Amino acid sequence: MREAFAKHKVLSVLVILLLLTNLFLVCFIVWKKPEEHSKGRPPRGEVMQLLEKEVGFSKEQLESYRQLKEQHWERMKPSFGEMRTAKDNFYKLLNESSVPDSVVNASADSIAFRQKQIDIQTFRHFQQVRALCTAEQQPRFDSVVQMVLKKMNGPWRKGAPREDSTRKTPASNH
Repeated sequence: MREAFAKHKVLSVLVILLLLTNLFLVCFIVWKKPEEHSKGRPPRGEVMQLLEKEVGFSKEQLESYRQLKEQHWERMKPSFGEMRTAKDNFYKLLNESSVPDSVVNASADSIAFRQKQIDIQTFRHFQQVRALCTAEQQPRFDSVVQMVLKKMNGPWRKGAPREDSTRKTPASNH
């Protein structure tokens, strides 16, 4: 065995180097921490940290916010479920060979109605949180909430939009 390694020193060193590299890569993959938040949404606890650090919420205000947030999500869960069902029903229409425009529009209106309800509930929630602020905190809150809303409602994809090959215009022969 030693004779084989002695004859092929370069090959042996490369094999050992590859083994070490693979071992390092496996360790890196296994012990790497996953992302803690989904795209577009603030990570858990970030809003509370912003309210504490940027707005200056006291411990009592943070506790009131935590309670409001829990109540808000309990009210929102059914709305999100209804939205999911409305969208599922809408896209199931694709399975039918012919769908009247009135049915498509009624289904789309159902989605729009549910989105409106979600947005109104979210608006009311932020009004309640703003009411926790002192007069001095309100301008800072207004700034922070706009930043959070931009993250929540950000673009679906980051970066420039991709070129659509179906929209390419042929070169002009003028």
